[in-house]
Amino acid sequence: MSVRIRNLCKTIRQKTVLHHINADFDPGQIYGIIGPNGSGKTMLLRAICGFIRPTEGSITINGAPVQFNHKLPENIGIIIETPGFVNHQTAWQNLTYLASLNNDFDEQETMRLLTAFELQHYRHDKVKSYSLGMRQKLAIVQALMEHQRLILLDEPTNGLDRHAVGVFMDEMLRQRESGRTILIASHHEEEIEQIVDHICSMEQGALHMN
Repeated sequence: MSVRIRNLCKTIRQKTVLHHINADFDPGQIYGIIGPNGSGKTMLLRAICGFIRPTEGSITINGAPVQFNHKLPENIGIIIETPGFVNHQTAWQNLTYLASLNNDFDEQETMRLLTAFELQHYRHDKVKSYSLGMRQKLAIVQALMEHQRLILLDEPTNGLDRHAVGVFMDEMLRQRESGRTILIASHHEEEIEQIVDHICSMEQGALHMN
């Protein structure tokens, strides 16, 4: 799935948070978007999801325009900021409900991912009992379980121990082999550069494709 960004700008309260971004993201590639906090990484991912209205410029996904607050042209796997789950429900209830919104629940794939991230024995526990790391792993499962062809992940390894980071890296390579387009925003360059095909640096709202 291809993403095309042309002359994307966003100004909030007279401050430019995205500055004339032009980029192409193609299938079967992992892109690392590296930059410090406040550099615009999260804002860029929010723009691709249609969560913010650009001041100018355009974004298309497979040629279809992304519009603010409209249904996206494709189902996208997303982790942006704090993962949102219903705390008094179990992990399994959360996952099945979210998948049902797109009528695309694959129980076998969901169980594969839960097992990979060692959550299979906790799937019937309420999310409120989960640690930070478990919630992060559950968010990764949710972002991948529907075979989403575009995957946008903002600081996905936050709260993960070393073993879980390794599982995440292996899973990203597996997703790439399946032809997914993957964007990972992170400030852990040494960690991310192990798996990405392209490093993109972000500073003061400007994106540089290295």
